[in-house]
Amino acid sequence: MNTEFPFDWQLRLSKRAKHPRITISSQGLVELVWPHRMSKRHINVMLNEHKLWVVKQLGSIDVQPSIICPPKALHLMAIHQTYDVIYQQNEKDRLHLQEKEQTLVLSGDTQNMQALRHVLNTWVKKKGKLHLLPWLLDVAQDMGVSFAQANIRLQKTRWGSCSNQGHISLNAALLFMPDDLVRHVLIHELTHLKHHNHSAAFWSAVEKFEPDYKKNRILLKEYGKKVPAWLTSALTHDLHKSPKG
Repeated sequence: MNTEFPFDWQLRLSKRAKHPRITISSQGLVELVWPHRMSKRHINVMLNEHKLWVVKQLGSIDVQPSIICPPKALHLMAIHQTYDVIYQQNEKDRLHLQEKEQTLVLSGDTQNMQALRHVLNTWVKKKGKLHLLPWLLDVAQDMGVSFAQANIRLQKTRWGSCSNQGHISLNAALLFMPDDLVRHVLIHELTHLKHHNHSAAFWSAVEKFEPDYKKNRILLKEYGKKVPAWLTSALTHDLHKSPKG
């Protein structure tokens, strides 16, 4: 953060962005999205130009403490599991997570929010690898396609992606979605194995395996607002985007 601006902000370099922009999440997180090939010398200029706009948008956001505080439970709708979260504070010890049946026990310095988020995110990604990757393989077999490899990440802007080389990446945040919406994302990415765009042929192929894809696209955006803010801030919690820089 540059102290000359009356708000905290973070920089995200993007290979996809053609123009710089500022996004503000529903939790008041300000992010400057910057094309990775563009010179960074104009960053302060961009922030100055939109400073009043950012302050105005931040003033209109009603942040709900229950969303950003350490969670009391994790509801993984995709796999129909709920985990209660117990905190055992000891600031002298490094934060540690232990899974006991349907309970997560976090012991150590539980007031360190950065460490807490890292530990929880790591656990969610492990759960994603355990459940989402086999699920992807099953759907691929149903569709009669195959992918080169797959991994689990916590992307900020996408539920998933598929490269031209057949590498699929899924967002661990999908665990917080209903199972039919997860399948919607899996079909979408697997269809990209044959159609590397969003042409009419692509959507026709999607519809073959998911007749209700249009409805599910809308539902995905709505349910996405319920993804915990500590897990991913930009993907589903964006309220405001600045004019292009």
